[in-house]
Amino acid sequence: MVTDAAVRPRSGPDFRRFWTGDVVSQFGSRITEFVLPLLVVTTLDGSGTQVGLLQGLYLCPFFLLPLLAGVWLERRAKRPVMIATDLVRFVLVMAVPVLALFGGLTLPLLYVIAVLGGTMTVVYDIAATSYLPVLVEGEELASANSKVMAGQAASATGGPGLAGWLSGLFGPAATLVFDGLSYLASANALLLIRHREQVPSRPRRDLRHELVEGLRAVLHNPPVRALAVHAGIYNAATAMTTVAFLIYFVRDLGHSSAAYGLIMVFGGLGGISGALGAPALIKRLGYGRSMLVVLVFSTWSYFLLPLAGGGQADVVLGGLAYFLGSAGAAGGTVVAVTVRQKTTPTELLARMNASYRLFAFGMLSLGSVAAGFLVDGIGARTTLFVTPILLLISAIPAASRPVRTIRELD
Repeated sequence: MVTDAAVRPRSGPDFRRFWTGDVVSQFGSRITEFVLPLLVVTTLDGSGTQVGLLQGLYLCPFFLLPLLAGVWLERRAKRPVMIATDLVRFVLVMAVPVLALFGGLTLPLLYVIAVLGGTMTVVYDIAATSYLPVLVEGEELASANSKVMAGQAASATGGPGLAGWLSGLFGPAATLVFDGLSYLASANALLLIRHREQVPSRPRRDLRHELVEGLRAVLHNPPVRALAVHAGIYNAATAMTTVAFLIYFVRDLGHSSAAYGLIMVFGGLGGISGALGAPALIKRLGYGRSMLVVLVFSTWSYFLLPLAGGGQADVVLGGLAYFLGSAGAAGGTVVAVTVRQKTTPTELLARMNASYRLFAFGMLSLGSVAAGFLVDGIGARTTLFVTPILLLISAIPAASRPVRTIRELD
C-alpha cells in the first residue's frame, strides 16, 4: 500500500475523482442493464428464455473470470485498467444503436455484446474495489464505502428512470448513445486522479499458488465465507426476480417501459437511503447486528411484487418492494465490503475480491438463465412467488455466528 506522506493528503480530492468516475460508470451500466433486456422483449419480440439467456451471458464472466482477473490485477496499477474497461464498454454499447440504424441488430450479436460487456464490468469492479483501500485511510473506509454505495444507488435511481423515459422518446437502441457517453465521462474523471500506485514486485509467479491464496482468503475467513455464501444465493434470487418482474410487468400486465423505469427509480432511492444510513447503523449496533437489521428489508419486501394485478397500484407495490429491498441490500453491501476489506491483507485484496465475486456474483448468471426457463415453464407471476423464498434462505449464512457477533474491526 502507498503510505507516502506527499501522496496521502491528495486522498480527499482523488477519492472524489474516483467516486465521480465510479458513479458515472455505474450509471452507464444501469442503462445497459435496463435497455438490453427491453430490446429483446420489445424490439426483437424475444421469449422469457431468450431474455434469461441474454442476462445469463452478460453475467457469466462474473463466474468464469474473477479468479484469473484477480491474479492479473495484483501486479498492475488498477486505475489504468479501469480507464481501459470504460473505453472498451463505450465501443460495445455504441455498436448497438449503429447496428439498429442499419437494420443489423440480431439476438446473436446482442449475446456477443453482452458477454464482452460483462467481462469488462467484472474487471472494472474488481479493480475499483481493490483500488479504494489504497486511496482512503483505514478508519475512513466504512464511510468511503458508504459514499461509493450511495453513488451507485444514485446511478441505479437515475439510470433506469432516464433509460425508460428516453426509450419512450427515441427507442431502446438510441438510448444506449447516452450510455456510451457516460463511459467516456467516467474515463475522463479517472484520468484526473493524481495518485499513483506502488505495484508489488514479484519476480516469480506460481499461478496455481496465487489462485489458491485468493480462494483461501475467502474460505479460511469465517465471516467472509459466510457473506460469500449469502451473496451467492441472494444474487441468484435477485437475478431471477429481475427477469421475472420485467416480463410480468411489461409483457403480461402491459405496463410501459417508463412505468417500469419509475419502479427502478424507487429502488435506487432505497439504495441511496440504505447506503447512507449504513455507517450510523454500524456505529450504533456494530457490523453483525447491522447485517441482521438490513436482512429484514432485503428479503421480505419482494413478496409484494407478485401482488401486482394490472392496475395503477402496481407501480406503488413495485416501487415499495424495490425501495425497501434495495435499502436493505445496499446497507448489507456496505457492511460486507467493509468487513472484507478490513479483514484481508492489502496484498491479497484483489485476489480475495475476485474469489468472493466467483461465489457471490457467479450465481447471477445461473439465476438469470433459470428465471427464463421458469417464466416460460410456470409463468412470470408464479416465479415471483418463488424468488422471495430463496432470498429468505440466503439470510441463513449472513445471520450465522461468524457474522452476527462482529462488533468492531480495527
